[in-house]
Amino acid sequence: MSSSPEPTLDRRALLDSLVAALERRHEVLDAIIESTDRDDAARNVRRLLDVPAEHADAVLNMQLWRLNRQDLRRMQKELEDVNSALNWITPSDRDVRLRPFVKQEPDTSLYRARATEPREDGTTLHAPGQIDTAIDEGLARIDEESAAWFVVEDPDDDGKAVGLAVGELGDHGEVELRLWITPECRGQGFGTSTLKESRGELAACFPGVNLVVRTKLGR
Repeated sequence: MSSSPEPTLDRRALLDSLVAALERRHEVLDAIIESTDRDDAARNVRRLLDVPAEHADAVLNMQLWRLNRQDLRRMQKELEDVNSALNWITPSDRDVRLRPFVKQEPDTSLYRARATEPREDGTTLHAPGQIDTAIDEGLARIDEESAAWFVVEDPDDDGKAVGLAVGELGDHGEVELRLWITPECRGQGFGTSTLKESRGELAACFPGVNLVVRTKLGR
């Protein structure tokens, strides 16, 4: 998948639709209750909110417990953040491509490098002997649809792997995104472009769920 401003713009449009659904949650619920089946509900939500079909599906996929004021405020805050992001995402961003992580080279070496790189406090993500277990546990979460791991590739360099984007569904119903770019590729725009691509990918994997970025760009 090529990088462009579109994943961020798509994410902003989706958030706009979800915020509108939360703001009009009573009307949305009435429209769903009056529907004959799921397809009819999707059509009714689409007409009510005047949104694309995929956005109506995302509204239907939202958990009922998210129809509350606190989640509305959180989603509005994320929308503000995405709007702000458009100010610092420029055409000079690097082109990147994301593909699913698999337990083979070069993916395992990337994860090993990420897991053993010293952090600011001198600790590492995992001890060397724990890495294979951590990968297996991560792949299990992917199968359970509670995580989505991607390898970041540079299509301008024969698809060279330059980093990882790890999305994990947290205990509070938010997706935590951790970005890691290899040391030699930092400061070249890969982090910003990976954030753009990750937003679109994770929005598709976890519709209607807030995204929290836990790692600094390029790290």
